[in-house]
Amino acid sequence: KWEPSRGGDLFPHLYGPLPLVAVTGTHDLPLGPDGHHVFPQLE
Repeated sequence: KWEPSRGGDLFPHLYGPLPLVAVTGTHDLPLGPDGHHVFPQLE
């Protein structure tokens, strides 16, 4: 289901289990010095 974020942009939201066969990749989200996640550049 697509829902608006706090900023108004739409993003997909999942209400239920995600089958592992549907996962195509993962990315680490390390914490930066300020304690916030550092998101990788996605292509």
